Amino acid sequence: MSTNDDSLLSAAVMAFLGWPAAKMPLSDESAVADLARTNSVDANALLARVHDAVAASDDLTISDLGTHSDGGATAYKRRLAASRPALSSAAIDALASRWFFRLRWLGIESGQDAPRYFVRYGGEGATPIPIALYRRRTRDGVIVDEVLKDVDEWRPDTRRQIHTFFAFSLESDLEEVTATEAAEFEEMVRAREYVPFRSTAAPR
Repeated sequence: MSTNDDSLLSAAVMAFLGWPAAKMPLSDESAVADLARTNSVDANALLARVHDAVAASDDLTISDLGTHSDGGATAYKRRLAASRPALSSAAIDALASRWFFRLRWLGIESGQDAPRYFVRYGGEGATPIPIALYRRRTRDGVIVDEVLKDVDEWRPDTRRQIHTFFAFSLESDLEEVTATEAAEFEEMVRAREYVPFRSTAAPR
């Protein structure tokens, strides 16, 4: 079998993303390598085609998708299928799932890293005071959850607080904030003085 075989590419895309078994999109290069070995093809060449398909899914025009009743899923898949007709419907589904996951959970469009920030509030009184800052970003296509420990010092979110925010929202004590508020909190860390956000006018 050749790396140019369309059915192999579709299978490789699905293996790379862990579709449909994974709960969230993966970037599993080893799965592509295993598939290449099984089919006696060059792993690097096959992986390059997978990355090309992923890049194509990131580069679609999406500015009007929000006007669609289903959030643009049907239109997105139709456009992706038109731009990559060699891919199977299952591979299109896998790529669409990845794209919407990244947009909805990570705020990422066209492959750009746009971190999302979360805080835990504490203190007493009518106005809540932020006491901890978390962020979710991507690094080489992999989700990275972190907590700010000190000035410019981010460490892994080993307690999985951000995961809990998304998976069990009613059990989470985090709230999402803007990048501006996150920067404001970082200034609080530098000053060692924790006060309500300037934009906060009422309890959250």
